[in-house]
Amino acid sequence: MSKDDQTTRRQFLKGCARGAGVVAVGAVAAGLTVRADADKVWQLNPTTCTTCRDFTNDQGWGRCSTACVRTPSAVKAVNDFTVCGYCFICPAYFDVQSPVYTWEEAEQLGPYPDGTSREGTHKKLICPQDAIRRRVVGQIDPYDPYNNFFEYTIDEGRCNGCGLCVEYCRPPMGNASLRLEVRHHLCLDCNQCAIARTCPANAFYRGSLRAQRPGYEGGTGPVTKGHPS
Repeated sequence: MSKDDQTTRRQFLKGCARGAGVVAVGAVAAGLTVRADADKVWQLNPTTCTTCRDFTNDQGWGRCSTACVRTPSAVKAVNDFTVCGYCFICPAYFDVQSPVYTWEEAEQLGPYPDGTSREGTHKKLICPQDAIRRRVVGQIDPYDPYNNFFEYTIDEGRCNGCGLCVEYCRPPMGNASLRLEVRHHLCLDCNQCAIARTCPANAFYRGSLRAQRPGYEGGTGPVTKGHPS
C-alpha cells in the first residue's frame, strides 16, 4: 500500500469517527428534547380566555366545544370553591331572566332532589347540557331559604366545554369562580391542538405538567396524562 493510500484511509477513518460523534450527540439531544416535551401538555390560560362564541353552529357554543377532536370536548368547566359564593341563585346555573317559581307552583311540583324548595328559583337553567349539579351545603333553613348555601359542581360526562356558565359567572353578576380547563385525563395531547389553531384569544399554550390548584374541583393530586379508551 502506497503512502498516499495510507493517508487517504486514515482521513476516511477520522471522518467516520467524527461523523459518529456528531450522530451520538444529536441522539442525546433528541432524547433530552423528547423527555422534556413529555412533560408538556396543552393548557388554557383563564385570564386570556374570552369564552368565544362560535356562531357557525346553531347553539353558538365556544370553540373549545366545537373544535376539539373529542366528543364531547376534553375542555371542561371547573369551579374554584375558594372563590365561589355558594349562592342561592347562581347566575351561572339559573337563567336569571326567566320567570321564578311561585309558592303555588313550588308546592305543586315539589322540592328539588336535595329537599330544597323551588320557590323563588328560576324556571330555566343556563347549561344546555344540564351538566351543573346543585346541592345544599349544611342544614336547610326552612324559614329562610335564601339563607341556605349551595355547592355547584360539574358533571364532566355531560359538560361539552361550551363556556356559557363561565361567561355568566363573570363579574358583576358572579365571582368568576368558574373557568374552562383542559382535563388531561381526557385530552389526547395532539401535536397540533385543533382548538389552539382556532382560538381567537390565543389562550392555549404548551406548559409543564402540573397538579391542579388547591380548591378546584376534581382533586389536588398529580395530574394524570394518557389516552382514554
